Amino acid sequence: MSTGFNKKGVKVGVLLSGGVDSAVALYLLLKEGYDVTAYHMKTVKDELYITKEIKHKVCCSPSDTFDAQMIAKKFGVPFRIVHVEDVFKEKIIDYFINENLLGRTPNPCFFCNEYIKFGVVMDIALRDGMEYVASGHYARIIDGHLYKAVDESKDQSYFLASIRKEKLERIILPNGNYTKDEIRKIAQQQGIHVAQKVDSQDLCFLPDNDLKAFFKDAGIEVKQGNIITTDGRIIGKHEGLPFYTIGQRKLGIAAGSKFYVRAKNVEGNFILVAPVDELYDKHMVVSDLNIYDELPNEFRATVKIRKKFKEVGCTVRYEKEKGGRLFVTFDEPTFAVTPGQIAVFYDGPKVVCSGVIQ
Repeated sequence: MSTGFNKKGVKVGVLLSGGVDSAVALYLLLKEGYDVTAYHMKTVKDELYITKEIKHKVCCSPSDTFDAQMIAKKFGVPFRIVHVEDVFKEKIIDYFINENLLGRTPNPCFFCNEYIKFGVVMDIALRDGMEYVASGHYARIIDGHLYKAVDESKDQSYFLASIRKEKLERIILPNGNYTKDEIRKIAQQQGIHVAQKVDSQDLCFLPDNDLKAFFKDAGIEVKQGNIITTDGRIIGKHEGLPFYTIGQRKLGIAAGSKFYVRAKNVEGNFILVAPVDELYDKHMVVSDLNIYDELPNEFRATVKIRKKFKEVGCTVRYEKEKGGRLFVTFDEPTFAVTPGQIAVFYDGPKVVCSGVIQ
């Protein structure tokens, strides 16, 4: 958080989820002297959480709304619920369905940050007169650029790399200079009732993590098909392409050998499987770019191709034509490069750009 100007009375809208991270972000903003208003978003109808078994902690549930109200009341800040159900369905749920039906693996949380949290909700807060919008994400904004958090084990810059550069100057991330343990300790010291609340794990619109039921409820028929090895042998049946992703080992069949999903073929409705050594690639193509710095025709970077992934060094060729594409050569063969997933490129702790793996 910048200390270069007087914060007293500056209006900030904090995205208050009801979890410990956003609660402490709110406290830290008040401590700095900001005039804070809390914004809590509802992405799906509360009825979903009544009709579905919640197997893991998810965000935006009725209990989160209650917790967010309690936090706002404790600190005496205005509290506003923002209903984004319709735009969330259009931009996130429909995208999730369509990508799966195209045989790709979507990343809805990445685009929720762009279109919903730092899109619709941020626009509402700014129209309300807020000068900045803040959240409890673990990342840093320094001189208008996005950086990893100090606590790299909790770093969320990967998911925030969808936010357009011009918006960064209006965003504050108070937690980026703290570790998760420090945030929980602050919450404990301040008597915040969610100090030990577990973190959200699953998608808010999939609280029971049951993809089969999700597609059935959406009225979409997902057909079984063949599982085929790279040498052309049919070794079993799959339950439906959306229920598998590149690199997945659990196939639900007894194949006699260890096979992993190598590719999904929509036209033929089959899954191609291979031994693990055939799941490594030296190259990938990335498009739908979000660029933070002007890119040279060729540059060096490290890249993360999924949330829980060790960054890999790479050489990148930037092609500006046709909306811009990146042709990436990894320094070492990389496991399970997955179409539809997000690639985020770094120069040390600084985010350079992001895009969708093709």
